Amino acid sequence: MQSHVKAEALKRLRTARGHLDHVISQVEQEKYCIEILQQSLAVQAALRAVDHIILKGHLEEHVAHAMHGKDQQKSIDEVIDIFDKARK
Repeated sequence: MQSHVKAEALKRLRTARGHLDHVISQVEQEKYCIEILQQSLAVQAALRAVDHIILKGHLEEHVAHAMHGKDQQKSIDEVIDIFDKARK
C-alpha cells in the first residue's frame, strides 16, 4: 500500500471510529432515534470513503501493472469480486 493511501485511509478510519463511538454513546443514552441514524449514516459514509481510497490506490498501484503482465485476468476478477460484494 502506498504511504499516502495508508495515511489517508487511517485518517478516515479514525474519523469513522469517532462517529461510531458517538453512535454507541447515543444508543446508551437513549437519544432520539433520528439523531442516532444520522450519526450512523456518517459512519457508513466515512467507511465508503475509506473503501474508495483503498480501491483507487489498489487500481493505481497493482492493477495498472498487472494489465501489462500475465495477471490481467486475476486482477480483473478481483475487482469484479469486490464490486459484487459491495452491492450485497
